Amino acid sequence: MRFNKKINILAFAVLLLSIIACDNDFEELNTDPVNPQVGTIEGFMAGAQYFEFTEPRFVAWRGNLLFTSHFSNQFSYGSAGDFFGEIDGYANNQGWTDATFDASYQRVSGNLRNLLGAYLEMESTEGVAVTRIMMSWFYQKMTDIYGDIPYSDVIGSELTLEVPLPTYDAQIDIYRGIINDLGAQIDAIGNSSTVIPGAAGDFIYSGDPQSWSVLANTMRLRLAIRSRDAFIRDGEQAFIDGIINDALSGTLIDETNEALILRSRTALVLDFLDGGFEDIFFGFGPSAQWVLADRYADMLNNTSDPRLFEMAVDSIGNPIDQFGAFGGASVVTRSGIPRLNLAFPSPKIRGNSLTDVEDQLPVMILSAAESYFLQAEAALLGFGGDANQLYQNGISASMNYWGVPQDRIDTYFNDQATAELTGTTEEQLDQIWEQRWLANLTNGYEAWALVRRTDIIPDVTDNTNFFVTPPNNGRVPRRLIYSTSEQASNETNVNIAIERQGNSNEMTNPVWWDVR
Repeated sequence: MRFNKKINILAFAVLLLSIIACDNDFEELNTDPVNPQVGTIEGFMAGAQYFEFTEPRFVAWRGNLLFTSHFSNQFSYGSAGDFFGEIDGYANNQGWTDATFDASYQRVSGNLRNLLGAYLEMESTEGVAVTRIMMSWFYQKMTDIYGDIPYSDVIGSELTLEVPLPTYDAQIDIYRGIINDLGAQIDAIGNSSTVIPGAAGDFIYSGDPQSWSVLANTMRLRLAIRSRDAFIRDGEQAFIDGIINDALSGTLIDETNEALILRSRTALVLDFLDGGFEDIFFGFGPSAQWVLADRYADMLNNTSDPRLFEMAVDSIGNPIDQFGAFGGASVVTRSGIPRLNLAFPSPKIRGNSLTDVEDQLPVMILSAAESYFLQAEAALLGFGGDANQLYQNGISASMNYWGVPQDRIDTYFNDQATAELTGTTEEQLDQIWEQRWLANLTNGYEAWALVRRTDIIPDVTDNTNFFVTPPNNGRVPRRLIYSTSEQASNETNVNIAIERQGNSNEMTNPVWWDVR
């Protein structure tokens, strides 16, 4: 990967962000917006967060929607006349795969190194720690998508890489490195309450190091729960169980300190500073308009889950509880489903138009619901805590995120068997995983990681109504394959990674932690 050829793009993106962006509305960070001389630390932070957490159009479209949310059976492009209307919904599109990898590294990795270098120069312990926590979040996402990826050669503070063709670290080493580095940043922050320089560019926690420390601790729990079976298989149970116990002994995310980021409330005008889901849904016509997958909509409907009313509308915008039929396709039907019979995402997901985005909910980075479900799973695994209470806390937190009225929340808990853990430990784990999957709607990356680890999505075996084609043959894909540009420009290191992961660069090849 030749980052040195992409520096001007990164620097230009960051400079423009410091000109045109941002307080909570991505505005007015630069004191001289007409003739800025240097980028500000606020602009560097804003640029890093925008590209990393909210994702520009094509990364969000390909990575979050067309691939991971689709693979997770949450959203579907399975209706007549859309992008997946005539192909297997589990198929690879190499151009989309390339965009997910290349654009992410181009626009995030370099920005983070630049930000880290700025904080090191300023000797800001808290700023360095926050940046390294952001690095950990990004590389966790990327390794969960691809498996082995460039990591150790790209997490420094120099914008120009010392190794222009970085090596691909093994995923076990990446996970261990991220887990340990998060612990180091928690220690570095300690009890500090010193607001980081450039706090106006921090749209998540406004520069509060203690909140970032809580996020780092919850991330450690996320990574440890996900990778526990793999570490146990590799003879490292003491290590990973120690991480889980350490995380549980610290402060974890709850509804007072969720990691959320609110996109711009005004239309952005540059190609790489464009809007969110509304830009995709309304900007590209009916072929881009996704729906809720049938498994997702049916699960909500069958349990009278009030989140359905907040998440979905019918084809003309009425709340879904006023709509008789709804569904979608878990993958894609051969003939395509008539669009009038589908559950469309509500304005809380995709806004009302290209410019009317007031109703959109914040982007989930790590929500209170996910935190509670992680703790509930840990409790069932014997690490202490009231699993049922934590499970119910997770459901409540998710409903609150979606704006469900309290009376509907109360009715759900009073009436629905799914509101309480029951059965064997394995059955209770399935309940936790299902609810965590429901709560992660719009965060396809985490949903896809969850369904791969737990296998809660059944294989598609119906090759009459659905396209079931090689190599996945109806099974949820296990990873994305490496980008074309990397296979061409960094061939030696890519081939080493492919050989280490089973000598296969296929979507059927599981990543290291996927051991079920």
